[in-house]
Amino acid sequence: MSESYKETLQLDREESARYYAASVSRKSEQHKRLERMLQAHRLQPVSIADVACGGGGSSLHLTELYPDAHYTLVDLNEEAVGMARETMRGHKATCSVGDIYHLELPDSAFDLVVCWQTLSWIEQPEVALRELVRICKPGALVYASSLFDSHHDVDVYSRVFDHTRPSSAHGRHYVYNTYSLRSVREWLAGLVRELHVHEFEIPIDLNYEGKGLGTRTVRLETGKRLQLSAGMLLNWGILEARR
Repeated sequence: MSESYKETLQLDREESARYYAASVSRKSEQHKRLERMLQAHRLQPVSIADVACGGGGSSLHLTELYPDAHYTLVDLNEEAVGMARETMRGHKATCSVGDIYHLELPDSAFDLVVCWQTLSWIEQPEVALRELVRICKPGALVYASSLFDSHHDVDVYSRVFDHTRPSSAHGRHYVYNTYSLRSVREWLAGLVRELHVHEFEIPIDLNYEGKGLGTRTVRLETGKRLQLSAGMLLNWGILEARR
């Protein structure tokens, strides 16, 4: 990934640290959904890769299901990796700095690969997805949560300047992308046996009163909750791909 992305994370280190800490201290509704999916498959992975691990929240929560597994955590952000080491202290875990586009991990090495809330915020999701599949054992599963649109053959690529964050004053931006199922299938054609995007509908209300990026929900008359961030619709989904 680009040096500019790392610099943006450094400029917004306080915001990033708060996000990482929250992911460790609270199990999100998305993680609960992931656990139900894993249990439905009756998976018993021995080796788990957590790519773009942040502070290690995903791996920590997975230890409740798989306490004896070995976890390999990778993130571009050195500070996040430091936090992940502390988070996973006492568990079988290896934490290292690495680039999701060029993972220094062997082919066909892991029984389970997870990548949480990352693909929509990088410039080359197709490259990252192929790397996630590459390190996954044949027949094993990759799970990635991101913004997906299963109903339309349209990808949305956007640049976001959050003026409440220090990075904006330096002209830095984030990407906030939504990918169509059609594109994901094209990216992984010939690389996976099965591919599904499971739409995620959050079962709780979220409140956010800030002026920057932050998720809130709006409930429709049908009872369905829309997730919004700074006026943008969040089409959350969980990609499930079997190599």
